[in-house]
Amino acid sequence: MRSIPLLSRAGTLLAATFLSVSLVAPSQAKDKEIFGYVEDVKVMELGWVMEAKLDTGATTSSIDAREVESFEKDDEDWVRFKVVDRDTGTETTLERPVERTVRIKRHDGKPDKRYVVNLTICVDSTEIEDEVTLNNRDGFNYPVLVGRNHMAGHIIVDPERRFTDDPDCK
Repeated sequence: MRSIPLLSRAGTLLAATFLSVSLVAPSQAKDKEIFGYVEDVKVMELGWVMEAKLDTGATTSSIDAREVESFEKDDEDWVRFKVVDRDTGTETTLERPVERTVRIKRHDGKPDKRYVVNLTICVDSTEIEDEVTLNNRDGFNYPVLVGRNHMAGHIIVDPERRFTDDPDCK
């Protein structure tokens, strides 16, 4: 019996892997839309279009929230926060039930407590409701960060593209 050299076995395995990925990847991408790493999105609860970074490295989405304060409503934890439209200066206050809180370790070592609420974000014509952390994003380029929780199963990010389509959810 002839033995196959190790390099040939590795090459055969690599070729089989590439072939299987090339056959599977298109079917997985079939129902997903491709967007750039920066897009205009519509935050449905506000009715506003805002610039957002689509960040596959972030698990949870985030919105620029100011004056965040918790309160109790019907024996449940709620939060009230202000959102500012950076283009017009318009401010709106939202109230949402708290889904959970998270502690984020900061560079200075002090943990930061953030509230997490559900919000609906529209990218192109796709509305996705999921968790969003409330965070002062004043020092960031974009007021909204769309994380994997909103993108999974719906969106593929092409880092070479930006502003591919306007959100048109009603």
